Amino acid sequence: MRILRGKWRGRSIPFPKGAPTRPLTEKAREALFNILSHRWVLEGCTVIDLFAGSGTVGLEFLSRGAQFATFVEKDPLAAKQLRQLLQAWNAPAVLYEMDVLKFLEKQPTPALFIFAGPPFRFWQKRQLIEKILYGGWLLPGGCFILEHPLYETYTEYPEFWRCETYVSSGLSFFLAPAAGKQ
Repeated sequence: MRILRGKWRGRSIPFPKGAPTRPLTEKAREALFNILSHRWVLEGCTVIDLFAGSGTVGLEFLSRGAQFATFVEKDPLAAKQLRQLLQAWNAPAVLYEMDVLKFLEKQPTPALFIFAGPPFRFWQKRQLIEKILYGGWLLPGGCFILEHPLYETYTEYPEFWRCETYVSSGLSFFLAPAAGKQ
């Protein structure tokens, strides 16, 4: 894995051997950022990378000019490697080594973008969507992106914007709820 664009373009992102992570492919990551950059300005944004694993999505945001990134990863091996990388790159970021649903019970610090790439076997995706959309985690005008297996759909949410499919996964995009719906 490597950073695709921005100030860290070409830098390698180590993949933690033995950690149960599944990084977003470079092709899907490039498509994700093309979609986002056509609608939003990424420069100066804030981002939360849930189920961060090796941190590829959050690091790509930072490389492209994000002001700050919050990473959440509970696997100790993946978190250790990501923490070392954040320190080595002097990244403006914080890493929480904890369960994502427990993290979302905290007082929200809203971000413009939230990305979640949970394990495909993670069965609480609807709970995750609702905590993010209706729990005050997204800034007005923000976007939540959920990576999921191709056989899952989330079009029933009024905030659902679009879904893009890639070889083995889909990315569903949700826009921040209108004021008063949170």
